[in-house]
This record gives sequence, structure tokens and C-alpha cells, in this order.
Amino acid sequence: MDITDDLYKEHYHGALLYMYSLCGNYHLSEDIVSDSFYKALTSYNDTEERFKFWLFRVCKNAFVDYIRKNKRYAEPDENLSDKTDAADAVLLMEKYRALYHAIEMLGDEYREAVTLFYFNDMSINEIAVIMQKSDTAVKVTLYRARKKLKKLLEVNYEF
Repeated sequence: MDITDDLYKEHYHGALLYMYSLCGNYHLSEDIVSDSFYKALTSYNDTEERFKFWLFRVCKNAFVDYIRKNKRYAEPDENLSDKTDAADAVLLMEKYRALYHAIEMLGDEYREAVTLFYFNDMSINEIAVIMQKSDTAVKVTLYRARKKLKKLLEVNYEF
């Protein structure tokens, strides 16, 4: 196996989950991640930062470009069955379903921060760069997201 295959296997699902948390469309997420993976590989300079961090920055920029090009960007469907199928395929574990459904109910900013921090092991500093916020703002966002997530889980799900 070559390094490209290793990088793909290691980071594809995390990047797909991240993109899905941003756009709510599984097929669009796959397209963006595939295109971004190629762009990240060809433009990566290993002296700058970890490849995963670089890939996520490229994905976020590709998503922003997509929104700009398609000004009529629609919110995700209220029909959660497609989302559930996609999330189940990415997460593959039954115990994370309730948590992921609660994360889907969070606002865009909270969902993005939680996905990057908990599911993709990004540091506060890396998240700040991706979200274009200060470290303090990311910490506050994560705190508020956790608080809201706790409330959602207590109200909607019995653990």
C-alpha cells in the first residue's frame, strides 16, 4: 500500500462526517470530500500542519465555495430518514445514534465545533483556524454546545 491509500483510509470517514455535519446531504458530502482529498494531497506541505487538519480546511473551503456558487443553497430536508441512514453508515455503532441525533439538532456553529472536537480530535487552535474564530470563542462555543446537548439528551432520550 502507498501513503495515499493509508491517508485515505485514515481520514475519509472523519472528513465525511464533518462535511455531513455542515451540509446535511450525504451525496454532496461524498463529492466534496472526494474532490477535497485530491486537492489536499496535491497542495499539502508537511512542514505546515497535520494532513488531517489540512484536509478539513480544504473541505471547509470547498463547501463555502459550493455555497457561493449555488446561491440557492437549501437547508437540509426535514425528513431525517436519509440523515439517519447516512449517519448510521458513517458511525456504524448503535450506541452513538442517540448522541448523533441530538448533535443534528444543534445549530450549525455548535454542530461544527462539536464534530471537529469530539469526532475528529482537533485541537481548539485548529478548530479556531477552520471556523475563523479566536480560541476563546471556540471554547465558549463548545461550552454552550455541550450545555445544549446535555439538555437535548435529557429531554429527548432516556439514558
